[in-house]
Amino acid sequence: MIVGNRVRLIALNDEAFDLTLKWINDPSIRLFTGAKFPVTKSEHESWFKSKCLDKYNKTFAIQIIETNEIIGLVGNNEYDPINRTTYPFIYIGEKVNQGKGIGQEAFSLIIDFCFEVLNVNRIYGYLFEYNSASRKMLEKCGYKLEGTLQEHWFKDGKYHNVLVMGRMKNNDA
Repeated sequence: MIVGNRVRLIALNDEAFDLTLKWINDPSIRLFTGAKFPVTKSEHESWFKSKCLDKYNKTFAIQIIETNEIIGLVGNNEYDPINRTTYPFIYIGEKVNQGKGIGQEAFSLIIDFCFEVLNVNRIYGYLFEYNSASRKMLEKCGYKLEGTLQEHWFKDGKYHNVLVMGRMKNNDA
């Protein structure tokens, strides 16, 4: 468990399984993820189990400390111990909790985890150009725009630009 002021990051559990299956099948949530299609319970079970068992690419449920409500997921993907890089991610599935700074707190906790526990030197991320809220959050967390992949992702019948953003452990670098 990783504890912040308003949220804690907890191990995935049965409640998180049910919620994440609901969220990934919500088109308004899926719009901001890499998932292109709704998923079946069987597909979700396979994905969820892989997340629970991965040794270095960790996924945590975001839980509000005051209410114990699970509101989203945060974690890292593409951990590379040789280059010391990883790709932190987040999504808030419970829409009522979006835009309140809760996600930024959870994301800051996973950034600290990546730098201090996984000992990476660089973190990075990809986001759809239309996702201005995520871009603002990444910038508040010290990320800088590194480039744009033109018409890189085909989703919902059209091509979208994808922004590449990153941050070094020593953010002055």
